[in-house]
Amino acid sequence: MPIFDWTTIGAVSWVQTLATICALIAGLYVSTRFLIRFWPWLKKVIAFVEALGKLPFFMAETNTTMAQQSKALAEIHHEVNYNNGSSVKDAITRVELGVKGIYHRLDSLEESVEVLHETDEKLSDQIEEQTQPHIAVAKDDPAPSGRRPTTKPNKEQ
Repeated sequence: MPIFDWTTIGAVSWVQTLATICALIAGLYVSTRFLIRFWPWLKKVIAFVEALGKLPFFMAETNTTMAQQSKALAEIHHEVNYNNGSSVKDAITRVELGVKGIYHRLDSLEESVEVLHETDEKLSDQIEEQTQPHIAVAKDDPAPSGRRPTTKPNKEQ
């Protein structure tokens, strides 16, 4: 270990000691002000350096995620595009065509029911018109049903 020779500095006066202390205080003040003023920028630099350290892991994770998403998109693409019958889109098209056919059949049935209803009303009206004169019964007629009245033997005789 080297031995320091203090005699080379010479005698230090109290003015020199005071000037040294003042210089140290001024240096600490300037350093503190510098750190306070540039601390936000320094934090950003530190965060950037840390992010650069995490970059290779992030890139590997992103590549893995992108591969998984590409595979999922290929499966979705296969299902939503026409491929001669086995996709969801083809199945939906078949169902839509079937539903349209059912609607057409239902519409024709509704029209038939309307026609039958109108015919039924006409026939009901005709039946009522034809049967009304026969229903009218004279008040003198004792047997409105067309049967002869039956006479009961009188028990007193």
